[in-house]
Amino acid sequence: MDDSNSISQQNKEAIIELKGELKLVHQKIDTIENNHLAHIQKDIDRISKVLYTIGFMILGQILYTITKILTG
Repeated sequence: MDDSNSISQQNKEAIIELKGELKLVHQKIDTIENNHLAHIQKDIDRISKVLYTIGFMILGQILYTITKILTG
C-alpha cells in the first residue's frame, strides 16, 4: 500500500509540474504572438517603404535619362 501511495504522489507532482510548464509555454507563445510579431511587422513595413522609395528614385532617373536621350 505504501508503494501505491508514493507512486500516486509522484504522479500528482509530475502532473503539477507539467501543468506549470504548459502555462509557461502558453505565456511564451502569447508573448511571441502579441509582442514580437508586431515588432517584426513594423520592421517589414519600414523596409518596404525604403524599397518603394528607392524604386521610385530609380524610375525617376530612368525616365530622366530617356527624356534627355529623346530630346537630344
